[in-house]
Amino acid sequence: MGVKKDRIRALCAIAAVALVVFAGCFWMANSRDAWFVKSLVDRVAPWESTAICYAQAPDAHDYFDAYDDAAGAYENYVYEVDAVDARGMHRRVVLVSFGTMLENEGCIEMTVNGTSAHTWEYIDDEKLPEAVRGRIVR
Repeated sequence: MGVKKDRIRALCAIAAVALVVFAGCFWMANSRDAWFVKSLVDRVAPWESTAICYAQAPDAHDYFDAYDDAAGAYENYVYEVDAVDARGMHRRVVLVSFGTMLENEGCIEMTVNGTSAHTWEYIDDEKLPEAVRGRIVR
């Protein structure tokens, strides 16, 4: 009788852990607030390949989160932008601007893994690849 109860307890514990993991994955996949966790996963996930994406620079005040940098000297701004990769495919990308708000001028070229921009720079519209022109949300 004791072995049967132990098996039931073990199955309940496994089911509870699976439920918590599933709920966490669901939250991470669907919540804008999970951008930091997504960024960490994007950096180590072997299934995510690096892509170059392009987006219209958002309005400076369109950030959805802001936080102090490690030294407390500056504020970092977190933006979510509609981007297009070099093949013309759309994706939502989270971009962190360290120490300054973005300027609403021109386009941004980003190196992206998953949903996270790791590096970015402003570029002129003339430097956009042909597959991207006309697909950027303005």
